[in-house]
Amino acid sequence: MRKMVILCALVLLTGSLFPVGLRAADASQVLARANDAYAKRGDPVQALDAVKLYKEAAKADPGSYEALWKGAKACYFYGEYTRADASDKDKMAIFQEGIDLAKAAVALKTDGVEGHFWLGVLYGVYGEAKGIFKSLSLVPDIKQEMNTCLKLDKAVEGYGPDRVLGRMYYKLPWFKGGDNKKSIQYLEESLKGEPNNDLTRLYLAQTCKSEGMKKRALELVHKILDNPPDPRWAPEYPSIKARAEKLLRKLT
Repeated sequence: MRKMVILCALVLLTGSLFPVGLRAADASQVLARANDAYAKRGDPVQALDAVKLYKEAAKADPGSYEALWKGAKACYFYGEYTRADASDKDKMAIFQEGIDLAKAAVALKTDGVEGHFWLGVLYGVYGEAKGIFKSLSLVPDIKQEMNTCLKLDKAVEGYGPDRVLGRMYYKLPWFKGGDNKKSIQYLEESLKGEPNNDLTRLYLAQTCKSEGMKKRALELVHKILDNPPDPRWAPEYPSIKARAEKLLRKLT
């Protein structure tokens, strides 16, 4: 009888019997499914599933930093690659979901480089979808997130902080801080750190073209087109390749 009373008291206090363990197990399983879906993100169905599953995992376990930052990353891929032809309004909605997840990740782990990185990236693509001139207020936030990443771990996502800063200086109008020389400096630094990242090559080639550095731009474009993609970023490669081919036509 006493054991039954104790058991009932535990149920009343916790809401159910062993709920924490069950939630943790559920979240772990959902996170594993999300990781599997993201690995297959080249398939549009899997890309969307990854977004949904990471959000589900984060809901099941609000303390999962991994679910939060990976969910933000999945939103970036889904909006930037899978839904590349979507309206700006639809893209903004996708990227906003990613921003919310990244903010939660940063709040949960202030020294987690992944959360800061994807927050800055998502600010950037959200701004592009909204319009550069309408989003200039986001520039200080992007800089802050990337500078935080440079302090924490500049190698994150294939030396991504330098890549993001390089792209930002290329995209900004000159009277708002745009600077192709700074862009090239940051992108060359990123490529030096991770020589196999084709997105960095593409961004650098575009900036070099703008600066009249045709020979360097052609060298970078041919490296994208002539070499097999790094398996880590293979799902992104078809889009990058198409953009590199378009740039090559302009250069020749």
